[in-house]
Amino acid sequence: MKTMGRQAGRIATALLMAAALLSAASAEELDCPAFPQPEAKVQWVAPYMLFNGVPMSVKRFDSDKSPDAILAFYRRVWNGSGSAAPVENVVGQWQTIGVKRGKCFFTVQVQAAGKTGSTGLLSATQPLAGPRIASDQKLPMMSGSTVINDIEHRDDGKNARTILLSNTFSAQSNADFYRQNLADQGWKMISSYQITTGKGPGITLVMKRDLAEANLVITRSGSQTTVLATLVDKQ
Repeated sequence: MKTMGRQAGRIATALLMAAALLSAASAEELDCPAFPQPEAKVQWVAPYMLFNGVPMSVKRFDSDKSPDAILAFYRRVWNGSGSAAPVENVVGQWQTIGVKRGKCFFTVQVQAAGKTGSTGLLSATQPLAGPRIASDQKLPMMSGSTVINDIEHRDDGKNARTILLSNTFSAQSNADFYRQNLADQGWKMISSYQITTGKGPGITLVMKRDLAEANLVITRSGSQTTVLATLVDKQ
């Protein structure tokens, strides 16, 4: 239960960042039953993408209803539809409820918004038959790096990938590593500058290769450095 909750929190954070990159619908679709929608304004974040190698579709909703009302709606719908009962967790400000239906797992992530309303994400995942392996062939990594999230977006005219990883090397060492290794792959430096975040100092890199662009934000917090890399290939 706790593992599912932590994963839901990570997914929520990563998908909100990914939403800014997505604009067009994909021709690919998940083979899932209908996902009940609450009384809310609902819009696509991603009709189809790969999250850590797993196919996923995501919608965002904004509602005048409270988070408790949203959760009550899904308890009522899913408890009365047979099969497995829904599972609930709390992760920071997010409340989550999820259930398996057909080939898919549905997850609702909701938090308070405004005085009495709520906002959240509706995500459907369809596990693959084989192992869940996130490919790292497009991004080199320093020894000992751990991939936290790997999201691949397939949209008309634009393929994008957002990777969040961490390691124990300094921000400067990571920056030097990516300047050298991406240059070896044919990337050209566009800009590089120091930044200051709430967690500590950081470095941003922007590089291009033909029509592709790589944006890296490297930050240090305590003993860990995180690298948020966005690779966009405009075809």
